[in-house]
Amino acid sequence: GLQATIAGYFWYGISVYPSYSFFKYAISTWLLSPDVAVANASFVALVAGAMSAVLASLGLTPLEAARIRTVAEPEIYRAKGLTGTLATISAEDDQLEDDGSFLRSLGLATLYAGLPSLMARQVIFGSFKFLSYERASETIYSLWPFLRDGGATTLAVSLVAGGLAGSLSSVVSQPADSVLTYVSKQSGEGGKQMGVLEGSRVMVAEGGVSSLFRGLGSRCLWAGS
Repeated sequence: GLQATIAGYFWYGISVYPSYSFFKYAISTWLLSPDVAVANASFVALVAGAMSAVLASLGLTPLEAARIRTVAEPEIYRAKGLTGTLATISAEDDQLEDDGSFLRSLGLATLYAGLPSLMARQVIFGSFKFLSYERASETIYSLWPFLRDGGATTLAVSLVAGGLAGSLSSVVSQPADSVLTYVSKQSGEGGKQMGVLEGSRVMVAEGGVSSLFRGLGSRCLWAGS
């Protein structure tokens, strides 16, 4: 899954961070007056983070599907590489009933089967991440204003605030991430296509509510770093 992971992180990096800055600027200057934007800074950060996450999800969904398939069934997908895995997943649309949907007509229905769950995860994760980062930075600087004066201390504040924001966002978005993995794995094993709500219901029925938070520790460590 290394190729899909690298491609996914690359797309996420070039899409979510610039688009967050753009959406934050657009909301603060084009849609709201400066005074209103400052008074509602948390709202602006949440909305801008959500919009950037939606954009990132459109490119991340097929890459995440390829990564999960490769990790779950390496003996089948490892030799195919990223492009071969994407082509194989896309070809599975032929086994689906033609419902006349736009994605089905493009051969993208299976590749984007996990879009609702991934988008839910990314919107929750992205919104809280950017909001938490900005609030953590503001809190640190309000307690120790002198940290703004040096490049090294500013970098240290960014690292600490980023770690806290990543960990908090992981806790909030972990259930959606667990459902995404479960739904994609079921599709890869030849099971029926599942929606987000159905996948959540089945997971809770089989493993309890704790199954939605499986792997939380490692994800907090990943996001925090």
